[in-house]
Parts: sequence; structure tokens; C-alpha cells
Amino acid sequence: MDAVLDALRSDEPELPVVDEEIHRFIVLAREVHRAAEVVILEGPASLVKAVERVTDASSGLSEVMRRLADDARGGDTTRKAEDVALAAERESVLYQAVGDFRLAARGVIGNAR
Repeated sequence: MDAVLDALRSDEPELPVVDEEIHRFIVLAREVHRAAEVVILEGPASLVKAVERVTDASSGLSEVMRRLADDARGGDTTRKAEDVALAAERESVLYQAVGDFRLAARGVIGNAR
């Protein structure tokens, strides 16, 4: 995620690098979503909302990154500054959601330090 955003923030993003980093992000995001499904189906009910916040935040950030990448490919910079700011905001939301999930999961498994 950080590599994708770093590549897209550039004034002249290297599109092959952007595409490679997006592909890597997509693969990892799919793994996270599959793991979240396992938690939702097999985990305790107390973790469902926390894991859903992670997947929602991941999807929200992915949407902005996809738009940034599409605009970069098309040479459109009209909303770049706005989308870079939105991506930073959504990245922060995702990090917070992951932290909240970790804390909730530690509580469930009895390791609340």
C-alpha cells in the first residue's frame, strides 16, 4: 500500500512501477479479505465488526488508489491533490482499523498486552 501511494504521489509516476505495486497490493488485499472471511465465518462474534472495519477501510483506500492510477495512465492531474489527500486520510483509517482489530483479537485470545 505504501509503495503504491509513494509511486502515485510522484509528479510523473512511473506507470510500470505503479502497475507492479498495484498488482502486489491486490494480491495481499485479497489475502486479507480471505482471512477476514474466515474470521467472520469461524471466529467469535466479538471480532466481526472489527474485521469488517478493516475490509471496508481497505476497500475505500483501494478505490482512491485505483482512481489515482487510472488518472495517471490518462495523464489527468485535475483531482490528484484531492485524491492524494483522501488516500492519506483513508490510509490512516485503515491503520487505525487494523490496530483496533489486533487489540480486539488479543483480547479474545487472552493476550491483551
